[in-house]
Amino acid sequence: MKKNINLKEYSKKIADLIDKDKIKDIAELQKVKLNLASEFSISELPTNGDILSSIKNPSKKAHTLLTKKKTRSSSGIVSVAVMVKPHKCPGNCLYCPTSMVDSETPKSYTGREPATMRALQNNFDAYLQAKNRIEQLELIGHSAEKIQLIVMGGTFLSTDRPYQTDFVRKALNAVTEKNCKSFETAKKMAETSKRRVIGITYETRPDYCTKKEVDRMLELAGTHCEIGVQILNNEIYKKINRGHTVEEVIEATRNLKDAGFKVTYHTMPGLPFTKLQDDYNSFEEMFSNPDFRPDMLKIYPCLVVKSSKLYKLYKEGKYKPLDTEKAADMIANVKSILPKYVRIMRIQRDIPADLIVAGVKAGNLRQIVHEKLKRKNKKCSCIRCREIGLQLANDKIDLSKFGLDNLKLNVNMYEASKGTDLFISYDKNDSLYGFCRLRIPENSFRKEIKDKAAIIRELRVFGESVPLGISKDEAVQHRGLGSALIKEAEHLALNVFDRKKMVVISGLGVKQYYSKYHKYHKEGPYMAKSLI
Repeated sequence: MKKNINLKEYSKKIADLIDKDKIKDIAELQKVKLNLASEFSISELPTNGDILSSIKNPSKKAHTLLTKKKTRSSSGIVSVAVMVKPHKCPGNCLYCPTSMVDSETPKSYTGREPATMRALQNNFDAYLQAKNRIEQLELIGHSAEKIQLIVMGGTFLSTDRPYQTDFVRKALNAVTEKNCKSFETAKKMAETSKRRVIGITYETRPDYCTKKEVDRMLELAGTHCEIGVQILNNEIYKKINRGHTVEEVIEATRNLKDAGFKVTYHTMPGLPFTKLQDDYNSFEEMFSNPDFRPDMLKIYPCLVVKSSKLYKLYKEGKYKPLDTEKAADMIANVKSILPKYVRIMRIQRDIPADLIVAGVKAGNLRQIVHEKLKRKNKKCSCIRCREIGLQLANDKIDLSKFGLDNLKLNVNMYEASKGTDLFISYDKNDSLYGFCRLRIPENSFRKEIKDKAAIIRELRVFGESVPLGISKDEAVQHRGLGSALIKEAEHLALNVFDRKKMVVISGLGVKQYYSKYHKYHKEGPYMAKSLI
């Protein structure tokens, strides 16, 4: 109770200072938040959403300063993360932290990451976590009508099946604002609700990503999977007790792609027993070797925290993590070689700096990386660095030059996981407006895709998230780019690869779009149509 009282007083003080012009911009706000946290005995820095929700009637001035972080919905979608209950992890990794708070948390989480704190506050209830996060996003000015649901918390697929089904059902109920008792009904409601789940992400390990687990994720309406790869090196895997092999990474990647999933690799440079060159070689291998070639990356430099087994090695002088300078330099070199079909989702984990004993403590690692790239006269061509929504949000391009005229259609074709992947995009200069990931599998294990079928794994149009049915002059969404990309994918599948059928791994809330505007029908967990 004291914590809630302190937060209310803290928030009121912040609002008063804004109203008195003692806080005029984001930089001053952050400085005052840090100073006042100690005064009010608040151990975790509240978000702007936390502050707003604690003020009864904020002034217009306070509301304006505390609302909307531009980049959060500038890719067209808002993310809502829900964390599963603590459970036994199949792994026993040397570097993995455990709970550093009074309550138990899922493996690899300290308890003080923002998502974990929300989960603890809501007793790991999926409905309450999703509901509270959506309310918070809307409070600070985001349209939450297009949601990517992210199921976090270790290896979800190692939990029991009834729990998995019930957890996802509750999260869907929070999005649709319904109280569906069955999972099938919850999925059905999510297809036409005001808020739409455009996709569901699951996190897992390569050894928990066999065909059986991939089928299970499809049953649970999954469209995107993040797998913990860390480094492509079997010797290192053994030394850090990772518990799987590079061969299992290869198999997991193909299983996912052949079922239509988008694939993200979690990577961890600076692991024990490695050198910087080992990490760089691993990143090079990821994109030069067709057995890998993920769609997205998360780069989390290895950190030392007291609750990990790695702490003992560090104290004994047997391990030294990458510092900020070395990590930034290495990541800058990696970013300069990335192909255009990759998106770097995150750089650095959400572990509070005061819990980090050694390693990268700077909270702005991505910014430092980009400064290094600039000094080296290099640039990153990943999706995130080129997408029009983020460029507009960060004022990197002149709004007067923004427009959909003279867009160029590009097709980047590459071999991946025993199949052919195509990255079809609309670009203008260095800006990416939208893209489609098309896969031509060699022999998918899924019956819906097996015979002469191609599959659309992802369709994205960038720009501020716009409510369904609404168009804004400065928005890229709802201008017909998505339809044009689908038509091009269908044309290539039929006329270049002789595929007679197109399958789409569609989020629940997007099925109606494919049915209504592109004449697709449901087939198992997919949408499909004949191309002849």
